[in-house]
Amino acid sequence: MAPIGHPAPLRTIVDTDLAPFDEVWAAGGHPHYVFPTSFDELVRITGGTPADVGA
Repeated sequence: MAPIGHPAPLRTIVDTDLAPFDEVWAAGGHPHYVFPTSFDELVRITGGTPADVGA
């Protein structure tokens, strides 16, 4: 599911395993809507909560 662009806020969890990377890629719900961002920016634009998702 795309992490942004929803008509109403969704509870969003951002996996803390992404934090060490300078660049992470997110998708906007379509293969042509993929964009680079940082962990901090992804948390900010989604209003997400960083969490250890675990494997």
